[in-house]
Amino acid sequence: MLFRSVVFDDALRHLMKINRTIQQKRGSAMLVGVGGSGKQSLARLAGFTSKHTVFQITITKNYNDNALFEDIRNLYVGAGQKGNQVTFLLTDAEVKHEGFLEYMNSILATGEIAGLFQKDERDGMCGEVRNDYVKDFPGADESLVNLYAYFLDRLKDNLHMVFCFSPVNAKFPIRAQKFPAVFSNVNINWFLPWPEEALIAVSSTFLDADDPKKNWTAKTIDATPEKKQKLFELMACS
Repeated sequence: MLFRSVVFDDALRHLMKINRTIQQKRGSAMLVGVGGSGKQSLARLAGFTSKHTVFQITITKNYNDNALFEDIRNLYVGAGQKGNQVTFLLTDAEVKHEGFLEYMNSILATGEIAGLFQKDERDGMCGEVRNDYVKDFPGADESLVNLYAYFLDRLKDNLHMVFCFSPVNAKFPIRAQKFPAVFSNVNINWFLPWPEEALIAVSSTFLDADDPKKNWTAKTIDATPEKKQKLFELMACS
């Protein structure tokens, strides 16, 4: 799905911070700001520009722990078994209950979630990474213990969590106490209110451009440049 974004200087600085974080091994981030501050858009853009697979769960009425486990299994296969770079985006709205964050805390702390895989599934993934293990550690013992440790190390290196949370959520300070890894094993990036210049840049970009879907062109506003600028400033502050 295509969408239009205005990347002004402040947004670009946030984008660079997110990029720098998720391009590091085991780099995860927490973007903290009120709704509508651009956290999700910049997180997705950072994942795209870093050439990561960006994943975000799709919440439905019937989405439960089993559905979440199935999604996480797929992420483990991509990041741990196949060695792909994956960015997992999770927002306040997608935390159906606090147990979801307990699982995220386990991933960040140890890389494991109890009961996620059956023994035969885990052994199968160990077999899939055997060739890479032999290449990286020639002559090392190819035991299941070593292969699983190698799988977990690669998973933690390649799976990058990006949480988009609001500080006005009453549960935010409580979660910081209950799920320490979610807050301590990430780089926290605070999204403060955008400056007036940034908001003017957004309004002018959308008002002073062609938009065929809305039957709008740059000439729709018939006014002098000075009056147009006043309109952009008014829209930015409204």
